[in-house]
Amino acid sequence: MHNNNTRGLRATLIYIAATALIVIGVQPILIGLFSERLSLDLSQQGWLLSSDMAGILLGTLLLPAVERRIGGRGLYLCAALATAAFNITSATLDGFAALLACRCACGVGAGLLYAGAINALGRLPGQDRSYGLTLLLQTLVFAAFAANLPVLAVAVGDSLALASIGIWFVLIALVCLAIPAQLRSEGPARNPGSGVGSARIGRFALLGMLCLQLAIYCIWGFIDQLGRERGIGAIDIGWAFGLGVLGGLPGAALPSLLGGRVSRGPMIGLGSLLVLASIIMLDGYTSTGRQLCAALFLMNFGWVLALTYYMSSISTNDPRGNLTQLVSVVQSGAATIAPALIAVLLQRTDHEAIFLTSGLAVITGFGLKCAAGVSVRRSASEG
Repeated sequence: MHNNNTRGLRATLIYIAATALIVIGVQPILIGLFSERLSLDLSQQGWLLSSDMAGILLGTLLLPAVERRIGGRGLYLCAALATAAFNITSATLDGFAALLACRCACGVGAGLLYAGAINALGRLPGQDRSYGLTLLLQTLVFAAFAANLPVLAVAVGDSLALASIGIWFVLIALVCLAIPAQLRSEGPARNPGSGVGSARIGRFALLGMLCLQLAIYCIWGFIDQLGRERGIGAIDIGWAFGLGVLGGLPGAALPSLLGGRVSRGPMIGLGSLLVLASIIMLDGYTSTGRQLCAALFLMNFGWVLALTYYMSSISTNDPRGNLTQLVSVVQSGAATIAPALIAVLLQRTDHEAIFLTSGLAVITGFGLKCAAGVSVRRSASEG
């Protein structure tokens, strides 16, 4: 992308990457609004969550094929406009099956936009700064919209509040006009590999990241419903969620400040511990909006902190360059599988399954990261 290496292009791609997954940022509140409108039970909410995430996964997987046919501005513009239309349509549907199909279509468009922007940023120099700015902007956007979506629902009604998601994609379509009609892409220069041990760490980190994402998404979309069942009002949940999401800011700032001066393992451990503590709080210590806010702040702090170091570990221990390409696939795959898994479990057991499954997943993820270090040290000693 030599001819497109400009600040304007970078800023546009960062905005697209930060806002394309706006649905994930307000997912618990969004599901709560759909549940109120259609009287969905927790199992149905799980399937609705999975339909969105399955679409995002499908969009991520379809990107290479779509890019060969529609490149540059056309790809982003078509995906943004289609996603806006499907989001607005989903706010008017009354049938559950039709809603699932429409939300899946919304996810496909969002997945194309996100994966396209992330991949394009990866082909520009200064990837660390680009991804850091993306994460910071994403956190701020998620927090602001999450805090105001319940207020909007009270003011204009559930349907219009749900339809407002489409406005974000209309804005994406507008900023897409700054993208050149054609983007010449070439992969980023690969760092020289450091051998089998390095690749092994990368594979274990990828599995650990999968477990972390499963832990989060087992509980993420159900937060609104769980809060309401404990007597917390919708607007209080919205503000607790919006303020809690801000925990991602220090979670992203620590890696930026510390850089390579600390080992990744302990930082992943710290992040995992914070996520586990938040799960315990959500299980039995969130009967007020303030308690919910504290639990969500801890969760987002630990999530972003651990996720950043997981991704860093994957990218720096990828001698063949194939593991990094799986990052977005694994993230969207976990977001698809987890709600469906919970939906199935809730048909056979109570709400405790949500917290137990989430806690076991985050512990397993950190255990895999520890196993990677032991395995590599053992191989080095034997060599």
